[in-house]
Amino acid sequence: MSDRLPSEAPPGVLTTGTYAPHPHKGATLHPLWRFLISAMYVGAAQWTAEIFGAVVFPSHPLLADLLYRLAGCALLSGGFSFMLHVLDETDQSPIAAMGLPRRSGWIREILLGIVIGASMVSLAVVSIVSFGHITLAVHLNAATLLTGAVVFVLLLVGAMFEELMFRGYPFQRLIDALGPVAAILAMSAVFAGMHLFNPHAGGLWSLGFLNTILVGVLFSIAYIRSRALWLPFGIHFGWNFALGMVYGLPVSGLHRFSVIVSGSALGSPLLTGGAYGVEASLTGAVVVVLGVLIMLVATRNRQPE
Repeated sequence: MSDRLPSEAPPGVLTTGTYAPHPHKGATLHPLWRFLISAMYVGAAQWTAEIFGAVVFPSHPLLADLLYRLAGCALLSGGFSFMLHVLDETDQSPIAAMGLPRRSGWIREILLGIVIGASMVSLAVVSIVSFGHITLAVHLNAATLLTGAVVFVLLLVGAMFEELMFRGYPFQRLIDALGPVAAILAMSAVFAGMHLFNPHAGGLWSLGFLNTILVGVLFSIAYIRSRALWLPFGIHFGWNFALGMVYGLPVSGLHRFSVIVSGSALGSPLLTGGAYGVEASLTGAVVVVLGVLIMLVATRNRQPE
């Protein structure tokens, strides 16, 4: 039985009114303090995991990157579980409380997200082909298949790592402290800032930075409307997989995912994004804005379980 009045918005729904966070009965610290503690922990966990990966695989950058993201997921899951027990004193399963509930339909949410992310990339690619040109080359052999398998797992783990980091416990406490709109804008800006360290990022006033903020907004809305990380994780993975492995194009300036298929987009940088890729193009901006609008409309009446 629910104690929510019929006129109230369901928890997790982004509206022009108030946001109703999930209750934490024993929490004594203000949500902003819990956010700051978790943000410091994220920084330490990321640094530790990155060092760990580099030490274990000093001569294998791809394996080092995979281990870094695996260790990062483990550290974030463990640390957030501890915080939920100690700081929030939640009566839920900590894994469910951080945004990974094993509810009915969770696999379907992931698959839906993958379809959405891959479709957005495909729409961008069709636009580039219509007004420019894309060349594709396929490199299919035992070595590329093995490397491709590693890259596939890396993209899966990497998407979950970033979702835990940017839409997990810290984001959830920031929503509790500031409300959904301010939390989305703040965390999306941090998400975009992290990508400024990627090759050919272009700086604060670049389309790449602005588009990555928009992508962060899309992922955040997907979390808030579904009240779980499954949907944004699926979109995140679907976008990166389609862009890097299916079309062989740069993913946020990185070419390491173009193993089996390598692609090259030719045309105006506004169309293709140049060396950084679709995420730094006007094409990417239009596709992401469409994604945000579709997400808002398609989930407007959704009531999380």
